[in-house]
Amino acid sequence: MFQESFKYYKARDPPPSFENVIDTDKDGAGLDCRLQNYSSTAGNNATFPGLLDSSSWRIFELKNRPGLIIIKNPFTKHSQRYWMTRCICDYPKHPNHTNLPDAIVDKYALRSAREQFDWWATAATIEDPADRRKLLKALRWTTLGYHYDWTNKVYDESARNAFPDDLAALCRHFAQVLGYVRFRPEAAIVNYYPVGSTLAGHTDHSEKNLEAPLFSFSFGQPAIFLIGGHTKDERPDALLLRSGDVIVMTREARLCYHAVPKVFHCPESERSQRWEAPDEVDQPEVQTADCRSTATMTTGAFADYIGNSRININIRQVLNEGENHL
Repeated sequence: MFQESFKYYKARDPPPSFENVIDTDKDGAGLDCRLQNYSSTAGNNATFPGLLDSSSWRIFELKNRPGLIIIKNPFTKHSQRYWMTRCICDYPKHPNHTNLPDAIVDKYALRSAREQFDWWATAATIEDPADRRKLLKALRWTTLGYHYDWTNKVYDESARNAFPDDLAALCRHFAQVLGYVRFRPEAAIVNYYPVGSTLAGHTDHSEKNLEAPLFSFSFGQPAIFLIGGHTKDERPDALLLRSGDVIVMTREARLCYHAVPKVFHCPESERSQRWEAPDEVDQPEVQTADCRSTATMTTGAFADYIGNSRININIRQVLNEGENHL
């Protein structure tokens, strides 16, 4: 049943109907979601730079999937661009791990300087548009903190770097608002989805602490997100996720099968509403968010990449409470 739904929403010809997709921007979403109020648990920390006050957040829980929480875009436009920039300019750099194969890195970097390879800055130097697009589409993921071993499906203490402070602070704020005051961000996977790409059905079960929630932040183009049960025999629910939306998988939902069968272009009006800044159109470049890097990206290059991509940051706690290492 899960795979049937995945194939249906993935299809291009004919394209799928979104009639049964849960869209929390529409009034009818109340049939499938219930509005929740968590803001009182945040106490004096209800505000965070770049976010709306948590008292104004629209927080839903899926009725058919207890523990699946959706927060409708609580980010300011500037904050969305900040996190997009972090994902594009900074997170793909050493010592973080990426999927980029040696053949691609070696093509643009000397072997002696591979650790200094800068995916985004390198792409900006490529004159041929086809070659530039090929490099930009080649990056599909980067890992932060504990680096996940995709081959053996485990975390390893020897493959661990410092987790970014700003991202940790952001995630802790969301956790505190929702009442998970002891949550520790220890590992993240940043996924880069070109429009038309997918993510197959899977569960996230490699962390030692499976009681801690999983936080997922979406930026850029919209996507259909499927959330099913503990086996693929169950038909999943389909959700529409837009830029700035946050998914939190808690309790029973933490080990449910989920997938992304479709990433597609949003209307131009939605881009300007969610993350584009009209007052910045005439500015020649957007400065990288991380002070470690001096790289810049032209507004046109940024808009072109985000206009054809979705970025997802998903963050989890690996260790049990009181533990400092695997």
